[in-house]
Amino acid sequence: MLFHKDDHCHFCGRYVLAVEGWAASVQPYHQVLATWDDERTFFSGAHYHLQCLRTYDRRAEVRKAFADWITTNDTLLTVRGADGQDHELNRIGLGFTEQIAELPSGEIYENPWFDRWVFIEYAGPFHILDARDTEALGRGGRVRGDAGGDRTLLPVTPPARIAKWALPELLSFLEISDRYQDMADTGQPEYQYLSSGKNTYGFVLGYSLSALLPIPQDATKFFRKYIPEYIPKRLGDD
Repeated sequence: MLFHKDDHCHFCGRYVLAVEGWAASVQPYHQVLATWDDERTFFSGAHYHLQCLRTYDRRAEVRKAFADWITTNDTLLTVRGADGQDHELNRIGLGFTEQIAELPSGEIYENPWFDRWVFIEYAGPFHILDARDTEALGRGGRVRGDAGGDRTLLPVTPPARIAKWALPELLSFLEISDRYQDMADTGQPEYQYLSSGKNTYGFVLGYSLSALLPIPQDATKFFRKYIPEYIPKRLGDD
């Protein structure tokens, strides 16, 4: 069974608190073909816990759809519309077209124009890395996801003391602690409450949250060899 409720995981149906490397979404303006979903044509605007994708029984299909989108440029897709007819759609890919590594845990692709890479796990999820990230991996370090500042519509209204809560209290209130247990155990999460309040749609929480990305050792080992010999790209390079 799949789920299509806003801000809830496509695979388990429970609320998603976004944090890079652990819980994510595909933005609505992207079109990832959802071949595994009988109700939707695209996996677009969809939220998911990365661990839920890793355990989904049709994760190989999801991974293929992600890889097709990530490793191509513009692609002409033929899709069946609500009218029952086939229509052509120009899908903009992410342009990571150069495969540079095939590892036990996944594949690494490089963008031919920018200093950016993507690691696509064989289990399904993907992680986009910039030059700062790969330099850290090249030194044998770990990469912390972007904390940024995020806003999310909570599924239930919390008490006023939410401003004082640490991350475990927030996750417990949202009944999703188990979905973030791996992050808590290995990701050294850093959480900060920023703001909160009600609007027309419900209760909105502003927060920042970052954690160490779950990049496996074989990918780190690859970048330790690759980055010292890598020549940064310059605008206009062919």
